[in-house]
Amino acid sequence: MPDLSAKQLKRAQRLVNECEHFRHLGNVDVDMAVKIAQQRYLVSFVGFKCNLVRKINAAEQQKTDFVVEMTSDQWRRYLLACRTPGGPNLVQFDSKEGVVHASDPRKKLNFLRYHISIQAFFEAYAKHELSLA
Repeated sequence: MPDLSAKQLKRAQRLVNECEHFRHLGNVDVDMAVKIAQQRYLVSFVGFKCNLVRKINAAEQQKTDFVVEMTSDQWRRYLLACRTPGGPNLVQFDSKEGVVHASDPRKKLNFLRYHISIQAFFEAYAKHELSLA
C-alpha cells in the first residue's frame, strides 16, 4: 500500500465531488489537515464539495480546524478498515488510537459534526488506493 499522496487525495476529491450521495450527506465547512508520518496535506470542504487539496507545512497545519495524524502503520490499518464492511470508522478509530487533534474543544467538534462526510472522503481514497494495488 503506498503512503499518502497528493495525487490520491485529489482523486478522492474528484470522486466525492462527482458523487450524488456525498452531496446528500449535507454541507461541510471545514479545513482539515491530514498528516501521515511526515507528509502534510490540507483538505478543505466548502458547501457540498471538497474544495481544495494541497500540500502544507507545519505552520499552515496549525491554522486548520483539526488534524488527522497517523503513523504509516495506523494509516494502512485505517484504510483497510475503510474497505471492510462494518469496519471501524474514523470516530471509532480516533476513540481507540487518538488520531484526531484540535487546538481547542470547539474545533474538535467540527470533526464530530462533519465526520460522516470526512469518512466518505477517506472511503473514496481507500477505494481508489485499492484499485492501484
